[in-house]
Amino acid sequence: MIFKTVHSLNSLIRIVDRSSRQLHEKVEIIRDSSDSVSLQVEGVTNTIREMTIGIQDSAEHIQYASAQVNGIQSALEHIRKDNNNVVAASAELSVEIAHGKQEISAAAEHIRGMTLESEQLHLEMDQLHHALAKIAEITHIVEEVSGQTQLLALNANIEAARAGEHGRGFAIVAQEISKLAVQSKLATANIGEQLQRVSDSANTLAASVSNMKEAADNGVQIMDKGAHRYSRVESFLSELCGSIESVDQSLKLVTGSTSTISEAVQHTAAMFEQIAAGSEEVLASAEVQQRSITTMSDNIRGARRNSLSLRSAVSQFKLPESNIIHPIKSSIDAWIEGAIGIRAVMVSMIESRDTERIQSWFEEKNVLESELSTCFKQLNDLAQKSEDRLFLQNLEQAWQSFHEVKEQNAKWMLSGNYEEARSSLINQGRARFKMAVDLAQEWFDS
Repeated sequence: MIFKTVHSLNSLIRIVDRSSRQLHEKVEIIRDSSDSVSLQVEGVTNTIREMTIGIQDSAEHIQYASAQVNGIQSALEHIRKDNNNVVAASAELSVEIAHGKQEISAAAEHIRGMTLESEQLHLEMDQLHHALAKIAEITHIVEEVSGQTQLLALNANIEAARAGEHGRGFAIVAQEISKLAVQSKLATANIGEQLQRVSDSANTLAASVSNMKEAADNGVQIMDKGAHRYSRVESFLSELCGSIESVDQSLKLVTGSTSTISEAVQHTAAMFEQIAAGSEEVLASAEVQQRSITTMSDNIRGARRNSLSLRSAVSQFKLPESNIIHPIKSSIDAWIEGAIGIRAVMVSMIESRDTERIQSWFEEKNVLESELSTCFKQLNDLAQKSEDRLFLQNLEQAWQSFHEVKEQNAKWMLSGNYEEARSSLINQGRARFKMAVDLAQEWFDS
């Protein structure tokens, strides 16, 4: 009994020694990786911290830019409103200028009509002068005739006086003719005076008409110049209105663009705020991860010290050199290690009450069983002696016996029958597993 126990301990110590070596190597690798990851996480954390600060600053600048863009948009809207008022006022002024131009043109045409009438009046005044001249000539002739008639009447009176009684009637006629001649002369003189007055008035009127015509001509020229200026102002206002409307269209585009830019900036600001909040969360998570990695590094260093202690303890036992072990013994040793691994997984599965962890242990058990099947194939290839074939046959039967209990325990765990699985593990499972491992150890020592 003591001999079997010692051999079992040798097997366990050999496995522990190999496992401790592998554990130490892996712990060293993990420690180096942990240190590297710790440095990288620290760098990432610092980078994220700087990015968070930069994102927060960018968010503040974007908010400021958004306010500036909103101010620009308001100013553009105000400018556009003023521009529309200028367009409306320019349009009204254009209408007034057009009316003024029409009125000036109408007044110029009216003055031109007056000029034509004054020219016609001037012609008629010339004709009046000619008529007055003719009348003056006729009056002068009548005056001369009256004077001659008066002389003839005087001569007739003289002849009648000479004739005496016989010339009395002729003398009366001569006196009447003399009176008529005097009256005609007086009337002719009066007509001459009236003609002179009419002629003077006609001359004054002709001068006034000439002055009026000259003033009308000057007025027409001034009005023509005014109409031309009105035309230039009207053309300028038309071009100005066109330019202002073009500016209004440009302002519409600019206002639309600034509106789009404002929305984009606001959207970007919101995104930056979300990114800033997310970066703060990422920073907090990174800091938590950094603390976790630091803790893990400390745990890894502790595991390294424990692995060194384990190796130091195992080194107190004298074990055969691994390079002089027979290949079949190496395969048996590997099988024992695989069997112990399956047993450890089953123990962890039955101790767990988390369904996800139970499923994970079950999957890991299947992987280890596949590896153990490979060990059986290697043993089958190496077992050439009848003694080895017999050991292999007995080992397969012993493991099959344990396998039945193991699979039943796995089914119970997956279905939630935890106590049945635990009881079977402690009783049947432990005994059948020990039988298989003891048989493998006996084969190893043979």
